[in-house]
Amino acid sequence: MIQNDLKFFTNESERDLYTRFATILKSNTQFFDVLVGYFRSSGFFKLYEALESVEKIRILVGLSVDKFTVKIIDHAKQEEITTGLSSNEGKAVLIEEVKTEFEQTDTSSEIEKGVRIFIDWLKSGKLEMRMYTEAPIHAKVYIMRKDPVKVPDMFGSVITGSSNFSEAGLVNNLEFNVELKDAPDVQFALNRFEILWEKGVDIRETYIEAVEENTWMKDDITPYQLYLKTIYEFFKEEINADKESFETLLPDGYMRLQYQIDAVTQARKKLDAYNGVFISDVVGLGKTYICAMLANSFKRDTYKLFICPPVLVDYWRGVLQEFDVSRCDVESLGKLDRIIEKGTDKYSYIFIDEAHRFRNSATESFTQLHQICRGKKVVLISATPINNYTSDIENQIYLFQSKQSGTINGIKNIEGFFRGLNSKLAQKEKGTAEYRTQMRENSKIIRDRLIREVMIRRTRGEVQEYYSDDLEKQGLHFPSAGSPEKIIYEFDEKTDEAFRETISTIKNFKYSRYTPLLYLKDQVKYAKQLTAQRNMGGFMKGILIKRLESSFFAFSKTLGRFIESYEKFIEMVKTGKVYISKKVNVYDLLDDGNINKLLYYIEQEDVMAFETSDFQPKLLKDLESDLAELKYLRDLWSMIKVDPKLAMFKHELQNNNHIYGHKIIVFTESTETAEYLYNNLTDIYGKKVVCFSGQSSRTLKVEIEDSFNPKNKAKENDKYDLLITTDVLAEGVNLHRANVLVNYDLPWNPTRIMQRVGRINRVGTEFDRIYVFNFFPTAQSAKHMPLEDRILEKLQAFHDTLGEDIKYLSDDEEVSPQKLFSDLNKDIDCEDEESTNPELAYLALIRKIRDNDAKLFSQIKRLPQKAKSAKSDKTSEDDSTVTFIRKGSLKSFFKTDDKGTEQMTFMEAIKLIEAEPDTPKVSVVGKYYDHLKDNSSAFDNMLIEDEEITIEKPMVAGNDAKIIKTLKAIIATDQLTDNQENVLGTLIRRWENGDIPAKVSKDVVKATNLASDILALYYDIVRIVPEAYLEEKKEKKSIVEGKKEIILSCYLKGGK
Repeated sequence: MIQNDLKFFTNESERDLYTRFATILKSNTQFFDVLVGYFRSSGFFKLYEALESVEKIRILVGLSVDKFTVKIIDHAKQEEITTGLSSNEGKAVLIEEVKTEFEQTDTSSEIEKGVRIFIDWLKSGKLEMRMYTEAPIHAKVYIMRKDPVKVPDMFGSVITGSSNFSEAGLVNNLEFNVELKDAPDVQFALNRFEILWEKGVDIRETYIEAVEENTWMKDDITPYQLYLKTIYEFFKEEINADKESFETLLPDGYMRLQYQIDAVTQARKKLDAYNGVFISDVVGLGKTYICAMLANSFKRDTYKLFICPPVLVDYWRGVLQEFDVSRCDVESLGKLDRIIEKGTDKYSYIFIDEAHRFRNSATESFTQLHQICRGKKVVLISATPINNYTSDIENQIYLFQSKQSGTINGIKNIEGFFRGLNSKLAQKEKGTAEYRTQMRENSKIIRDRLIREVMIRRTRGEVQEYYSDDLEKQGLHFPSAGSPEKIIYEFDEKTDEAFRETISTIKNFKYSRYTPLLYLKDQVKYAKQLTAQRNMGGFMKGILIKRLESSFFAFSKTLGRFIESYEKFIEMVKTGKVYISKKVNVYDLLDDGNINKLLYYIEQEDVMAFETSDFQPKLLKDLESDLAELKYLRDLWSMIKVDPKLAMFKHELQNNNHIYGHKIIVFTESTETAEYLYNNLTDIYGKKVVCFSGQSSRTLKVEIEDSFNPKNKAKENDKYDLLITTDVLAEGVNLHRANVLVNYDLPWNPTRIMQRVGRINRVGTEFDRIYVFNFFPTAQSAKHMPLEDRILEKLQAFHDTLGEDIKYLSDDEEVSPQKLFSDLNKDIDCEDEESTNPELAYLALIRKIRDNDAKLFSQIKRLPQKAKSAKSDKTSEDDSTVTFIRKGSLKSFFKTDDKGTEQMTFMEAIKLIEAEPDTPKVSVVGKYYDHLKDNSSAFDNMLIEDEEITIEKPMVAGNDAKIIKTLKAIIATDQLTDNQENVLGTLIRRWENGDIPAKVSKDVVKATNLASDILALYYDIVRIVPEAYLEEKKEKKSIVEGKKEIILSCYLKGGK
């Protein structure tokens, strides 16, 4: 039972102070005086309707005890004798408190209405505010005096206790307040109030200014100011990075290039937000140096591991030593197993050079790398992280993000994100215009939603445009390249006939030596190996085609090895016993031009033993037929005594003004072609020609760098002018003392051309122009045809011969002679790919304003949190609101309109917010506050941790789903110990989270299919799963550390 005559108010049920205040104020109260240590506008919002009939309101506030104490301590440090604060200091504290309050309070139309009334009353004089600055006030006293005309028999009442004038004090908090109604008590309180009031400082103007200029109530922000504020807040950590010296990160003699400094700043930001970043500037911009500076920017007591191709180990060690990067190790990507054996616990950061080599998650090397990266921050370095398959980038992202609990741009289920895109593509017929359109659409979505968040990729054009002042100051430029030039060589009639005959033979060749399992009588038993065998046949066809195009010499050598291999295999078949390679994954074979090594690997794998009778008789017949065809081709080419390609090359070397007298680099995919050229060009170059391949020594590589790397010019060890090399020098080496590059054989993969060109097309070269040459074969008999048609005729012959097997020569989704010709001849300076960092234009804009308009920059910087403005949007019928929200290092944009709420990228949002200085401002009306609330809620929902999601979990599919089901079934048998059940429980969580690499899942499914005993299967699974995934490590939180801040919102008034 409630006692209504009680004088105490605790905010418990039916005893809240707000209700009591409302009752008293509406009952003929004429004057309301408030004395509080804390004043919050929220208290006024609750009471303003009850206060409308009150004639005069006076509010006397004290400084918060904490703020007061800080200021007094500051005075003491300055040896000032004081017992209070100046009025200016008090007002400054008030302004900060008002700003803080409005940043933390809800943003709604009701609150805005209440604040507007409060301000109007301050301006009209109905409400007065003063601040007592002589000492801190901890009292909470509320004096209400009645209108004596209407209530002659009651003076008023006073309430005092623990409640401040805030919503929490009036309603939410458990408080203890008492109401006194005796006139002497009220008069005593009033007298004390009057004494303090007289000493108080008038803060009406200060409060009005604080609200109208320093909070989201500021209503004169123009669309242009809000646009600039968006840019400022998005790039706040980077804006002034161009002024930071960074000298400690650079060795003596190295230029401080701003685009590289910005990359370091951006990379740190992305690592903090997502635990991983791609450093993917186009070739020649200095990714190695960027990563060395990045490593140097971390705390010196953290350990860093660099993983790179074997040929680059010494190069990386040299760079890191030169940059004085402490506590770092460099290991070859071919020794991942050794890294795991040694342990990786000490490393905080993993840098992976040429990371595109780990695009395939089904390989052992990816699985090992995934273990190494687990729980670390990962830096992936590659100029070509994506070719044409979405899985390329997807698998690399899994090196630092879980499939089912991602944190990038609100995409939790990364695997589902890619699955959805791939399902759309699968609905289109491959090769059609619809297929290509969908592929482009998928690429755009992946780029906008994912890649831009985790990748730093600038093109040369962007660097030249946005960093032109810095480059000019440093005296640096990029050379122009233009379109590659063609070197056309012609087959005479005899050679062309041999070429056509060879193409026809290769096309009809059976490749039976490399596909023997296809001839087994029992196809069912070995069904899984048959696909690999078919792939091997196509792979070998590709080798023959590449060698034929590379040089007649290399082709003849390859024919000889094929013949020898066939003869040995036929001899083995005739003995009645056949031994076949157990497993050969053609995608793991690196074709570095050394066919001997390739065939050695094929023939040295674990073997399976068969009886000859296990095979169809057709095997021996096809083997002997293939051998006869090979010998026929050998004899055919033995009669060709001229080499038109070599002859034309010699002519160009001696007569082409762009080549003659310059340092030249010649690339070929064949070691034998390289050696052949070396032996045949010494008559022109003598000792100034050098040949380098995968078998060459480190000493020779050093000599080559002394001749071709400008950095080594001072060593005066310039021995060579002509370098002939395989693609072993196409990555991670600076050779830009040369400005001529020749692709001696046809590069079927245009990506490889860009890697090669990057050796000489680098910032800092002394040349204004570089020259790239490509060889193309034609037939003498087709001279009457246009040149392009003559070239396409030969390319078409190669294409028709390879058919679907062309996939072994190119990473392109679709390859046609026309596309290949176009790719090989397009302008190298014309970067048609879209950068992942188009926001550089906006960073350049805000820096320009900082340097040229300090007043505007200061205004933008000081705009309040939750700032808002509005403009017309002629692109949409609906009104909408775009909100920028930040939490820690995570920055997100959301848009709400009549159709719902969606997350946006920075680029999508800035295009809507973008405005000119004269863009007119419209009123923020209508649905703005509802939109803002929905945007804020969407951000909160995005950050909910996965374990809190109970309604819907991300869909786990494929092998992962099968394994989860199997593991739960094993636990349900009740045959395991509790420790073993805990192990499987851990693994279930790993698979549900998407933490286990695809190859491990595949191996577990295989073991499951072969298992006949539950306990045996348990031990098989624990053996297969690497130890790193069995350990209960602290999981990464998907929730971002830091305070949620609504930075700003732009209201867009629709109406096309």
